Amino acid sequence: MFARIAKATTLAALIAVGATAATTSQASAGNIEFGIQFGTPGYGYYYGSNPRWGAPPPRYRKGKCKPRRAVNKAWRMGVNNPRIVRRNQKRVVVKGWRHGYKTKVVFANARHCPVIRFR
Repeated sequence: MFARIAKATTLAALIAVGATAATTSQASAGNIEFGIQFGTPGYGYYYGSNPRWGAPPPRYRKGKCKPRRAVNKAWRMGVNNPRIVRRNQKRVVVKGWRHGYKTKVVFANARHCPVIRFR
């Protein structure tokens, strides 16, 4: 049982080394890289200086108000041509037009973009 697992593991390692050796180019001649991938891209082990795969996909940043979400929320509130004019760690400011007048919406830089001020 263990002999079969050991043979399968060494075979997989040889295939992985052969695949990485076959895919190198002149641009990456100075890098030493080694990787094994299981299943879908983004899951596996990677060793090298330039990870092309192996890093998990970016996740939703919990606790932050994304700019696109703030603009969409302002548009749903009736602000025409909404655009972000200021963004810092505490708030996101969106300006636009509503009923022919300039308007400004201030969102907290927190999850779900809560409204602080709307004028």
